[in-house]
Amino acid sequence: MTRASRSLRVAVVLLAAVVLAPALRAQKASGRIEGVVTDSVHSRPAAGATVLLTRISPEPSEFRSALTDDKGRFRFDSLGAGRYTVAFATPYLDSLSLSLPPQEVDLTDGQKARVDFATPSGATLRAAACPGIDLTRATGAVIGHVSDADSDKPLPGAQVAVSWTELSVDSALHPVTTQRGGMVKADSLGQYRLCGVPTNSFLMVQVQDAGRAGSVLTLTVDADGGVLARDLSLSAQSARTLASLDSAAVSKDTIARTLLTGTATLTGTVRDQSGHPLAETQVRVRGATGVTRTDSTGRFLLANQPAGSQLVEARHVGYLLGQAPVELRSGRNVTLDVVLRRIVSLDSIRVFARRAAYTDFERRRKEGFGRFLDEQQVESRHAFETSDLIRDRMPGFVVEGTGDSAQVFTTHGRFDLSGNGPCKVNVVIDGLIQHQDINLVDPATIAAVEAYPGPAGAPVQFDRACGVIVIWLKR
Repeated sequence: MTRASRSLRVAVVLLAAVVLAPALRAQKASGRIEGVVTDSVHSRPAAGATVLLTRISPEPSEFRSALTDDKGRFRFDSLGAGRYTVAFATPYLDSLSLSLPPQEVDLTDGQKARVDFATPSGATLRAAACPGIDLTRATGAVIGHVSDADSDKPLPGAQVAVSWTELSVDSALHPVTTQRGGMVKADSLGQYRLCGVPTNSFLMVQVQDAGRAGSVLTLTVDADGGVLARDLSLSAQSARTLASLDSAAVSKDTIARTLLTGTATLTGTVRDQSGHPLAETQVRVRGATGVTRTDSTGRFLLANQPAGSQLVEARHVGYLLGQAPVELRSGRNVTLDVVLRRIVSLDSIRVFARRAAYTDFERRRKEGFGRFLDEQQVESRHAFETSDLIRDRMPGFVVEGTGDSAQVFTTHGRFDLSGNGPCKVNVVIDGLIQHQDINLVDPATIAAVEAYPGPAGAPVQFDRACGVIVIWLKR
């Protein structure tokens, strides 16, 4: 064979190797790993879970990630032979700082392997959060860390107080409200555990330390998971003293209480459930100075806010009140995005309401039955949500919860038709639409309120067995 022919043959072999190499690699990289992630807490597929794939041998390492679909499924294609680890995470597990060990898979050429995952059950999570305590589905835990909002250091020894209201019926079928609560101390690392709190109930949680108390947060523990992770913080510069809170409680003058202030800044965006920005949304930090409205892009800015654990409230006509806890820091900006859920088209309610003036309201007020608030009285109460007009201000009623979950019950010895509990008051909008949520409308749109704790004197055209609250909107 001549030198030229040998050179040609070598060139052809090299060319073939170059051409076939990608094809051989593609042929080898035909393995697959797939599976399903199950949400054991809620007994359903874990949609939107993050699945992480890592090839640990041979080198070089390879990293991939995928999100599960609405049926909890994930899939990694075009995998070469090697050893892999597969792990997953969900927002709920992340909030609890829980990570489950990954599974290892030895994949051969062209092999299709299956790896399934399941989150821990609610019973397992309860046991992990509160070792040695038997928590039923009706009870759960709030866990987290307490820190100094001014230094970001742990706050060992700080007290975390919790309270809630229980509604029941006595032997005479009278509604009975009982205040429950307790207090725990943070350990040397600032960690706290509130074990045995009721699930699916409104919990009022507050940090106290060195004679000062932070703002009250409204939290709810889901009965399925049974554990809520919530870090808390307290700023000595921004928090009220316990003495001032005790004084305000004695006087019951919550309106005159000095609003909190500080050097923290809160920015963010308010959107609806479809992701569209909501302009002209009212945003505030509860109990703090300053109220703002979102611009045309849904963005807002609140300056001079108190540091520490705070509760942000966002209100937009036609949407449920949005509430979100936030950790603010002195001299720093914190970003928070809020999503509001639409309730009804209030425009249609207003159109119908134009048929009637407030003659019915004025006539019934002259008759002397019930309790009445005109437009001036409504405005003077500075209510952020409509339930504030009733809570602690109108005898004969008790308000449970806040925001879209707030409910009003009569205290006049009535009970619901099932006999299982206190009687929920019938809330009527503009004399037309019955059995509405008390916080369906913005207090700024209210012209008048008439309230009847029981059937006596209540308008006969309404369901009045448990009392009636009629809300008249401005025209």
